Amino acid sequence: MMRILHIDSSPMLQVSSSRKLSQALIDAICQRYPDATVIARDLGRNPPPHLREETFLALTGKIEASNEQTRKEVSDIYSAIRELNDCDALVIGAPMINHSVSSALKTWIDQVCQARMTFRFTPEGAQGLVKNKPTFIVSTRGGVYSSEESRAMDHQESYLISTLKLMGIEDVHVLPAEGVDKTHPGREQAEKGALAQIPDLLSYVFNKSIR
Repeated sequence: MMRILHIDSSPMLQVSSSRKLSQALIDAICQRYPDATVIARDLGRNPPPHLREETFLALTGKIEASNEQTRKEVSDIYSAIRELNDCDALVIGAPMINHSVSSALKTWIDQVCQARMTFRFTPEGAQGLVKNKPTFIVSTRGGVYSSEESRAMDHQESYLISTLKLMGIEDVHVLPAEGVDKTHPGREQAEKGALAQIPDLLSYVFNKSIR
């Protein structure tokens, strides 16, 4: 049975292209795998707490957690890492905010991207400890950043891809929707274009993975 971890990170709860498109992607995967289970983590609605010194030290075993807040935060981080390890596919709804990802998504990454837990240092460099798995980044942007002149301002897709690779996840695919706040292509056309890519994207990814 396929287990899908669905991360939503937009702070916009009612009108969000990343939420709409990531849910459409989840629905399409579940149509392909009817017995799939979905673990949904809505970071925009319930943002994780920023990593505090005491929590980090307790997480890494350097001190004992001294209060209930720290014990809960450590337990939640272990749960988030376990969800990442256990899932068979990962879908991340990631709107660009100020040229990067949302603060909630950045905080989730800070929690799960931990040395000796999801990656380790070796004489040859960092080595990921998370099993590689099909991963989809639903990348939405108000402007257009795939052009040559604007690519240098993209610290969203490149950051997510490199951080996932650090943890061992290299089978990463981007479903883009650009210019959702522009006249051209505009939200409707950008979403329509992204939705149209989903069938071929899933056929490529999952047919490749079972060959």
